Amino acid sequence: GWWAIGSSGPLEGDPDASESWTSHFLFQSSPLPYQYFTALHWSLTQFTPASMEVAPRNVSERVFAVLVLIFAMIVFSSFVSSITAAMTQLRQLSSTLDKSFVMLRRYLRVRSTPADLT
Repeated sequence: GWWAIGSSGPLEGDPDASESWTSHFLFQSSPLPYQYFTALHWSLTQFTPASMEVAPRNVSERVFAVLVLIFAMIVFSSFVSSITAAMTQLRQLSSTLDKSFVMLRRYLRVRSTPADLT
């Protein structure tokens, strides 16, 4: 997406229409794999605190960057939510198991069951 936005050029009516990230960094004359991996690097830095020199240069690139960040926040919060739900379920299972063992020990103690049988 990021490479396509930079290669296609800015939208009509964009006040920054004279420049895209590919033209600003003179990537149009670079080999295609270099352009692609630079765009991939940019997309990976959107999900981490890392930074890089490539940045949006016009409105369409800025809108795309904001949408990517919103998507990243949604994915990350969903991931954290699923981990939290799994941990809560694990805690509930552990609590149920602990209660069952307490009841079993109480039953065995009331019945005076020998320790070697338990």
